[in-house]
Amino acid sequence: MKKFNKNIAKEFTTGFGRFIAIMAIIALGVGFLIGVMQATPDMKNTMDGYYTRLNASDVTVKGTLGLTQEDVEALKGSEVVEDVTEVISTDAQIEINGKEVVGRFVGLDLDGGYLNTLTLTEGRLPQKGADEVVAIRSTNRFEKIQIGTKLVLDTDESTYGDVYKQTEFEVVGIVTSPDYYYLDGRETTSLGTGAIGTVVYGYSEDMYDLQKEGSLFSYFENPLLGEDTAKIVCTDCWIRIKGADGYSRFRDGYKNYVLEKANELEALGKTQSASLNKVVENLRGLADKLGGMLTQEQKEMLAGIPDAQWYVLDRASTNVSYVSFDLNAEKVENIAGIFPVFFIFVAALVALASMTRMVDEDRIQIGTFKALGYSRGRIMSKYLIYCCLASIIGCIGGILCGFALLPSVFWRAYETMYQLPSLSLGFSWVFAVAVFGIALLGTVLVTWGACRNSLKEKPSNLMQPKAPKPGKRILLERVGFLWKPLKFKWKATIRNIFRYKKNMILTIVSVMGCTALILTGFGLNDSVNAVTQLQYGKVLLYDTVIEYTGDVADADGALREFIGGSEQEGEKYLPVYMESGRLILGEGSGASSETVDLYVVEDDSQFNSFVSLHERKNSAIIKTSEEAGSVVLPENIAIVYGIGAGDTIYYSHSGGTPVAVKVSAVCENYTGSYVYIGKTAYESLFGAVESHNVLLVKSGAAESETDEITKEILSGNGTNGVEVQSVEFTYSSQETMEGLSSTMGLVIAILVISAGALAAIVLYNLTNINIDERRREIATLRVLGYRKWEVAGYIYRESAILTIAGTLFGLLLGMLLHLFIIDRVNSVAMMFGRVISGWSYLWAFLLTLAFAALVYAFMLIKLNRINMAESLKSNE
Repeated sequence: MKKFNKNIAKEFTTGFGRFIAIMAIIALGVGFLIGVMQATPDMKNTMDGYYTRLNASDVTVKGTLGLTQEDVEALKGSEVVEDVTEVISTDAQIEINGKEVVGRFVGLDLDGGYLNTLTLTEGRLPQKGADEVVAIRSTNRFEKIQIGTKLVLDTDESTYGDVYKQTEFEVVGIVTSPDYYYLDGRETTSLGTGAIGTVVYGYSEDMYDLQKEGSLFSYFENPLLGEDTAKIVCTDCWIRIKGADGYSRFRDGYKNYVLEKANELEALGKTQSASLNKVVENLRGLADKLGGMLTQEQKEMLAGIPDAQWYVLDRASTNVSYVSFDLNAEKVENIAGIFPVFFIFVAALVALASMTRMVDEDRIQIGTFKALGYSRGRIMSKYLIYCCLASIIGCIGGILCGFALLPSVFWRAYETMYQLPSLSLGFSWVFAVAVFGIALLGTVLVTWGACRNSLKEKPSNLMQPKAPKPGKRILLERVGFLWKPLKFKWKATIRNIFRYKKNMILTIVSVMGCTALILTGFGLNDSVNAVTQLQYGKVLLYDTVIEYTGDVADADGALREFIGGSEQEGEKYLPVYMESGRLILGEGSGASSETVDLYVVEDDSQFNSFVSLHERKNSAIIKTSEEAGSVVLPENIAIVYGIGAGDTIYYSHSGGTPVAVKVSAVCENYTGSYVYIGKTAYESLFGAVESHNVLLVKSGAAESETDEITKEILSGNGTNGVEVQSVEFTYSSQETMEGLSSTMGLVIAILVISAGALAAIVLYNLTNINIDERRREIATLRVLGYRKWEVAGYIYRESAILTIAGTLFGLLLGMLLHLFIIDRVNSVAMMFGRVISGWSYLWAFLLTLAFAALVYAFMLIKLNRINMAESLKSNE
């Protein structure tokens, strides 16, 4: 018994290379499986904890005319609201570092337990009663501000007019906020260049006086209004929804729950706004009552007051940082989810080949043990101990690295795009034990399968050397004009390939899997990059979206110059009506809600020259149906929810009761939630279309000119009754997509490197097996006078042919795998392009061959150590 145990121990030294190879491939497979599957939960849980620590709001309620004390009390008394923070938020033109930017000034009570808690990174918080503020940490969009910087407001260029107590503030600290951590996040405004340059925070009572004489809000308490007066106390309310903390913030349950409660707040907003609108009606006529007591500017201000309305904005749909991070985290989970399956499959194949070879090498030894009376179980235990120990060590290493390494690598990649807290690594004993058990069970089954046939044989047969595989005629030999011109070395190589069929199949299948993974990684990168080109070159044919009120025919100044004369309508620009609404998809508890922009199409031919409505597969042009309640749905929504032409969904108009609409067609669309409806179909549901409020423009402006153009258009606001709310160039959306592409590129690079490592380990193991199986043959060649490089050529020609064959098959499999993953990972936020560039095929091919060349070069050391004397040894 002791000698048997010594024999087991000896196997670990004589077969150490094989042991390491099995251990490495199991560690790689297990580590990759756990790392990929754990990365997204770790990232989401970290950010969920981050939001919880900083009391992040779920919803923001904004009033077009601010919110009254009665509005705030109504919110606090609502059954769906747990906590409310009153905020005054305005935008104003300021100068920083010699550059004019728009600053967002947020006033709140910094002493109270406010939502969206700020984290101080430098300096200190403001003191009450002083003209001090803290600024958000710089990003790619926000200016870098030093402590001690003086911010001087231009009250002529500010939202809500001059409602400030101070016009100069000193920055005393730098902070971060759960609202702004995306480095490329662009916050829009109706001032300046249309983009916020910084966000600062201070005490409301030190920054604002909403009832300041001459300001819009001061008129809401005018005695001439009689009893219908109102006092505006804030512009926004940050709200935490009751019961929302029971959901993880990056799960569909949270998003749907908050949207459902947001609908209730919208209904409350309609009720509350009704009373304020009575005041507004009276204010519009106040100019006549006051007569000459008002200036012309004041009269125009009062006459142009808009209706009071609430906008209820949920974080999951409207916060730029949240939406971007959620999209990126989901892509890691979806893209990488299929990769570990191939890793485990290839690892099982290699382990089977290794153990089969080990058993074949030990045939005489096994026969001897059987003749000495050892049981099958005892003999098999040697191989089970060997392989299981390699599996256990590999599993432990893979589990530890999987839970710690890959999530950290992905997190580091994401830190290039976000200001993130420290990653909270998770560890699941259930997951770890399950993976460990499956890997170990797989190893046992593979080893049992390798030993089973040999242990069935009689000791007398086992103790005889196994006859070499006989050479056979192959099909190619029957094609004389191809076979006869071949040199002997090539004839021998081709015969040997088919002589060792198991090695041939294992090599081709393993290399095929690795190449497929590499190509899929490159292909996914191509698919992400293709989205920008397809969306903004094939679907959306305009480059600017301008939101406005008034009649664009009366536009003057910079806006008129930008869009051209009225004769350009339908060619260079197109006025349309657009509204924000919600789609309800599914029914009952499984229903989901998506916020969408609904465009009303009046003329299909004109609209299609700005937005190409067509089917993706056959490019058939889509016309909006005039049938009552029929809409054209974008493919990125349709594909996620499995909706097709003829299906019925529900649309909620302005927070109202959802109405049933029929999907008349599905149009190609990759990012953004747009729904299109014919004018007649819209009016059958909601009545007459309101005046146009959006301009789609083909400006042809260069990206470098966009800031100046926006500034000029917004500076001319109010001319001839045309008020521009925002100017948005598609360049900004393209930049966001490029940022996603950059992050995905890092993630995909990790996948490609891992697949390359798998290829290297697989080829090492299979080449090692091939050399061990043919040691006598190789030694005989040396006896016959073959030089080292000729022997290497004799062996490696076979390996090279099989590697190339596996690589070519892998390119085909990779193409199919890419299509499978693309269909699996599509989301509403982004539908991937179905493309793989020719360069990706070439790189996948060359990388696989490069890894193979490195392995073959390394294995030359072992090959050259085989000496002539081994030709006389048994096949033991």
